[in-house]
Amino acid sequence: MAKVKKFPYFYTILALLVLVGVCCVAYGLGLLNSWMADYESTRPKYVAENVFETHFKDLDVGALIKTKPFTVSPAETEADLIKYVTDQIGSGEIKYAEAASGSITGDVLKYVVSAGDYKFGQFTVVDSGEKTEYGNPIYVMGDYEFFYKVDTVSIKIVAPSDATVKVNGYTLDQSYVTGTEDTESCAHMPDRIFHNGDPTQGIKYSTYVISGLIYKTDNITVTDKYGAPCPVTKDENGVFQATVNYNEELKEQYSDIALAFSTNYAKFAQACGTFNGVKPYIDPNSDIYEKIRTLEFYYVHGHNSCEFLDEQTFEFYEYAPGVFSCRVKYTWHAIRANAREQYEYIDLSLYFHEVNGEYKLYDMMTHSDFSVPEE
Repeated sequence: MAKVKKFPYFYTILALLVLVGVCCVAYGLGLLNSWMADYESTRPKYVAENVFETHFKDLDVGALIKTKPFTVSPAETEADLIKYVTDQIGSGEIKYAEAASGSITGDVLKYVVSAGDYKFGQFTVVDSGEKTEYGNPIYVMGDYEFFYKVDTVSIKIVAPSDATVKVNGYTLDQSYVTGTEDTESCAHMPDRIFHNGDPTQGIKYSTYVISGLIYKTDNITVTDKYGAPCPVTKDENGVFQATVNYNEELKEQYSDIALAFSTNYAKFAQACGTFNGVKPYIDPNSDIYEKIRTLEFYYVHGHNSCEFLDEQTFEFYEYAPGVFSCRVKYTWHAIRANAREQYEYIDLSLYFHEVNGEYKLYDMMTHSDFSVPEE
């Protein structure tokens, strides 16, 4: 019977050792791969990518502005601010990169966000202090910041003090008024005339200044005390100027009276008329009545004949029911005995109020009155 050879113990042990080694290597490689995968997944770059995609990539300017609020003028809207900031950022590709300075500290990394070459934000990724099961540090978003700058502008508007002034539809109240100036009419208001319990006011102009605007605007509207739109212009300095509305109905009704008084007054002042020519037009209880009645100073030398040229009535303005003024201009032409001609250029403001159902003159003002004799 043949003798059976036995496999040497050495090779058996060797084989077992090799098998155990292979298993250990395989297990170690598995652990290493898991550790490497864990390490890679916790790298700051992935957190940075997530922060960028969540807060910046789609560029929700409205949401970003809320992180750095700006108080919009009541004459503008949040939509105006969003448009302004969007235009500021531009249309370049939105991207991010680690800041040139790298990490702020060993545990804080800073990234800059830009649109093209325009930088408009930044964020940080920080070590949370916690670790994974493999001992790798866990990084999270630190904070983020949105950059934008608003260069505000202001607008100045000069308008009648009793008018309503609006900028982009927003009504400016008295808090926007920086000053008020009287016109010459304020010195000629009748103290005894009242409107709604208040003394009658002359024309005053208030200066309004609204600051903190994002955009310059020409959307300025001014309406008078009756709700009618006032003419608005803009001067070379960008100041808006609104003027009062003159009353065409008053002009149609009382132009003849204004001209009749002023021409008869000129005749009386030039010694070729009498007080009776002006008397019917004047309030007998007014100071001007006595001043004209006792007039002793005449303005021109003797003449043979006269005429009125270029007669104009304009600027009829109602201060209150029963009180108005107007302007009268004309040229008084006198032919003298020696054939020399004389011209008087007259420009008057006449003030009328209602007396027993009729309008009577109670005051007047001369803007110009000078003679230019011809040789």
